[in-house]
Amino acid sequence: MRVKVHVKRGREGAQYYQTYEVEAPESTTVLDLLLSIRETLDGSLSMRYACRMGVCGACTMVINGVPRLACAVKISDLKTDEIFVEPLRGKKVIKDLVTE
Repeated sequence: MRVKVHVKRGREGAQYYQTYEVEAPESTTVLDLLLSIRETLDGSLSMRYACRMGVCGACTMVINGVPRLACAVKISDLKTDEIFVEPLRGKKVIKDLVTE
């Protein structure tokens, strides 16, 4: 499946959306999608994650307007080929998807 991923990037007060177009199976999680982007397209993309099992909450971010665990949300769950990813609202943004 070909998807457009719009990631809110930057630091507090100076944020912008950067768009990536990637090919991934529908069973891919949003976290795996972001890690793939970082590994193959943009090594500067920053995010937090730890257990990758939906337990710790480190990968919580806003996905298509809803706070969710990126490791638990599959592309197929979103029912769209356009994904918007933002840091958690109400938290100070350190860089990209990383918040305090």
